[in-house]
Amino acid sequence: MSKATITLEGFVANDIEIRNAGTHRVVELSVPHTPSKKNDAGQWEDTGPTTWFSATFWDEHADAVMDTVQKGSLVHVSGSVELEVYAKRDGTPGGKVKVMFPTVAVVVRRPKRGTTQPAESWAPSEPAADVWSTPGSFNDETPF
Repeated sequence: MSKATITLEGFVANDIEIRNAGTHRVVELSVPHTPSKKNDAGQWEDTGPTTWFSATFWDEHADAVMDTVQKGSLVHVSGSVELEVYAKRDGTPGGKVKVMFPTVAVVVRRPKRGTTQPAESWAPSEPAADVWSTPGSFNDETPF
């Protein structure tokens, strides 16, 4: 008996849309990988066909993906693998790798130099006043 597992890092290629399958909520992520290398001029060039990976999330996992992932997000996806072979519209064979029982993590990157990062909506615009160090501001309420 063997078990094939994979961890991949890539950018989500599709808009995240929740759909219903019976009484279940379902979200599918697609992450492509195209092998590439730098040529003699220092430019990146593709060196092979694109492999498509898909991961399906159900119910509360689908809700969590909807809340945290969007098209273009850099993600790590892990799980066991299964190959799905199909016929393309032109009749040639195609395939994709399905990541079964997946987990996903959004990769947060530092902004590039010279760019500004938008303020987080959850962050206060100004620091809260420290009632413990402000003279005459003590009352019976604790600040936390």
